[in-house]
Amino acid sequence: MGQEEKNPNKSYIVADVVEDILLRLPLKSILKCKTVSKQWKSIVESKWFAERRMSGQKIRKILATGESRFKGDGDGESEMVYLKCDDVTQQPFLTCDGLVCIPVPGWVNVLNPSTGQFLGFPCGPSHNDYTVVVTEVWCNIFPGYWAMGFGRDQVNGRYKVVRMSFDPNLCHILDVNNGEWRKLSPPPYKIEAIRKSACVNGSIYWLNLLLRYKILALDLHTEEFRNVQVLPPTLHMVSAQLVNLEDRLAIADTCVSPEWKLEIWSMDAQEESWSKTYSISLSHRVVSEKWWKRWFTPVAVSKQGSLFFYDNENRLFKYYPETDFLRCLSLDAHVICPYVENLVSLPLQQGCLPTSGYRYGYVDQVPGSRISAIVRGVESQIPNILLTSTLVSLIIFGYKYCT
Repeated sequence: MGQEEKNPNKSYIVADVVEDILLRLPLKSILKCKTVSKQWKSIVESKWFAERRMSGQKIRKILATGESRFKGDGDGESEMVYLKCDDVTQQPFLTCDGLVCIPVPGWVNVLNPSTGQFLGFPCGPSHNDYTVVVTEVWCNIFPGYWAMGFGRDQVNGRYKVVRMSFDPNLCHILDVNNGEWRKLSPPPYKIEAIRKSACVNGSIYWLNLLLRYKILALDLHTEEFRNVQVLPPTLHMVSAQLVNLEDRLAIADTCVSPEWKLEIWSMDAQEESWSKTYSISLSHRVVSEKWWKRWFTPVAVSKQGSLFFYDNENRLFKYYPETDFLRCLSLDAHVICPYVENLVSLPLQQGCLPTSGYRYGYVDQVPGSRISAIVRGVESQIPNILLTSTLVSLIIFGYKYCT
């Protein structure tokens, strides 16, 4: 009784209710709530919470960088999220689950735009430092001419970086959770180190077209290579590339004859079959003086079925399959990848180089939600506020009945 009188306004909420409340909050408010208590911090940093947060996002978001601040498609099918990071505009990068892997000479950097965490891992003594100059605009050459891969082990949730060199024959894998490079058994044949890989459902895929038409896969849990046995028909251009499109392996191929068009093939992993999911005519619809030097990358599909893709001139497009209508949404959108708010914590290990998220900038979502405006209003009136369970409950209650 005496204890209750000392704390008449103190309230307790069970963990399940707290988790459901936190899931409804915007990203920045969730990060602030980590300071409320050890229990809340444990909930926010848990694997289960991060997975629920990613799976519950309703609107397709696209991560981009640069000075442009294009807001969205106007139809409510997508939102643009901007990252202040010059590295991704100056060199090739890889992405998985909203995380960005940026290999630079001597280092492999992993950035979580949602939390602002940025870790740099030294490449080790066997790293190649020589550079290769390629004139083809569609090529993606990583430092040291490594064939690179980045993805997530579906069994244990660990993120891994793969690098392969064939002169000499070197193959290594980095576990981001412990910061250690390990030797990996080499693949059955040489991989073309001129295009990006794609991670889908726990495996990294590399496309080979110049010397042989093959797709090589690496299971990130067993760490064993395998060939994709069934391939789509012969592709038209060497600029074709693999992408993860809505958790399915896809190939984007630009045809120039008899018609200039973008074809996208998607693989059904269970049936081991490919189907042409998109065939978009580009002639007389996309203005380009050197159309044969253009290549296109699909980035996301909205809930309504619209396809978002961009080209190597930083133009963002939206295609409506039902009406065969193509829109150019932006002439200056440095698209990085489809964006999901990933709250996974990158553990700092010995030998890693931590960099403050503020140097690279937290993501800037456009436009903000109404609940974000509520929280911002509270923060502006009470500096350095410590959000309590009662306050968060009131915010959720107000948001529920104001929408």
